[in-house]
Amino acid sequence: MQLDSAVAVLNSESISNSDNVYIPYLKNYISFVSLFASQDEKLYKELKLLKSENFNKVEKLKDTNPYKKWILGNMHLQWSMLKIMFGDYISAAIEFNSAYHLIDDNISQFPDFRLNDLSRSVLKIIVGLVPEQYNWFLDILSMNGNVEEGKNELSGFLAYAKSNPEYIPYYHEALFYAAFIEMNIHPDKKKITGFIRETESIDDSLLLITFLRLNLYMRTGENQKALELFKDINIYKNKTYPFYYLNYLHAECLLRAQNWDESFLEYEVFTNKFQGQNYIKDAWRKKAWASFMLQDSVFFLDCLNEVKEKGTDRIDLDKEAMAEAENNQYPNRDLLLSRILFDGGYYADALNVLHTIDTAGYTDQEKINYIYRIGRVHHQMSRFEMAKRYYELTISNGKKTDSYYAANAALKLGAIFEAEGQLQKAINAYSECLSMDQGPYRTSINRRAREGLKRVSDQQELFQ
Repeated sequence: MQLDSAVAVLNSESISNSDNVYIPYLKNYISFVSLFASQDEKLYKELKLLKSENFNKVEKLKDTNPYKKWILGNMHLQWSMLKIMFGDYISAAIEFNSAYHLIDDNISQFPDFRLNDLSRSVLKIIVGLVPEQYNWFLDILSMNGNVEEGKNELSGFLAYAKSNPEYIPYYHEALFYAAFIEMNIHPDKKKITGFIRETESIDDSLLLITFLRLNLYMRTGENQKALELFKDINIYKNKTYPFYYLNYLHAECLLRAQNWDESFLEYEVFTNKFQGQNYIKDAWRKKAWASFMLQDSVFFLDCLNEVKEKGTDRIDLDKEAMAEAENNQYPNRDLLLSRILFDGGYYADALNVLHTIDTAGYTDQEKINYIYRIGRVHHQMSRFEMAKRYYELTISNGKKTDSYYAANAALKLGAIFEAEGQLQKAINAYSECLSMDQGPYRTSINRRAREGLKRVSDQQELFQ
């Protein structure tokens, strides 16, 4: 993330070796990273006008060079991701199609070129995530993918890069992809633990890897470790490209540690300085939560009004924030606190809060939320029989409501049955999840249920 220093190195190299096509490749990469971090629409429009210059320089490579199509494919993939981020969906699809077929052609032409494995694995995973109803479109474009195959191929490349000096420069990139994909697609606890150990051995000055480690800590309930890591990050911040999403993550950790005032201030930095639109609604919602916990009911309502006015609701967290703001009601303090503690990995504390609750005066929705929260805590504490019991209660009581609790309970129940090898029960749970209203988390719950259903159905076929 030390982009200014990187540009200086590239400018120096361009003087001594102007034909080095890694210069335009890495300049394109710098555009990608800066837009990924800033989500600045004005900067996006400026850099989009300059992208063809980098592509034209790489095009001058001979077709007999295995790096040519590989570099061009990666550059198209980067712009595909950026165009999705900024809502240019048709153009993003064109870029992705170019990326896929350039890498595919390069594999045919240079089958022993190992860098193909890195790009192909990521492309396989992305294509594998496309919903089944769009397979006809993939067939037209001659694309095919498989998530598990892609993950295995990426793991293979990561191991190869780590042990071969020629490929060491690609190790951190492969590690970043592999760990983020593992976190977000049917995470395996042993693999996640391995990624944590691996990132802990890498110097904190590599901000993107430190960012990865933060996410790993936060996903595994290691909130205190994440808070400590932020102290190390601050040492390097003055050398790196502004990355205000880190302020959002820091605010999340402070909120989970019940540091209400400090979390509010970090969310404030994020909402004031971040140029993008994602997570803005959620940040204002979390400011409302902090205000509520500080017993400032007036500012709580002011923050909810800002949720309605600021940012967009393209991602699930922002959709939930918007739905909460439109509801315009004070939350249940105990249920909210248990959720915040759970998100931080303070499972025993969350359970203690839940066990003190008297649900006699609760609404039906609050009762479903209460049962769901208990199930989630037991699940994270590896008390699987108790988790199953509460998930089943959540489903039976909440499947006809428009909240996400029942759908997510079915998704989590499917994951438990899958881990236990009870494949038919897992199929039933994933199928039930897909049949329900999944609320603001529709996109992610639906995707994970479909992945689970496909994964378990494939396993079942192997045993028949």
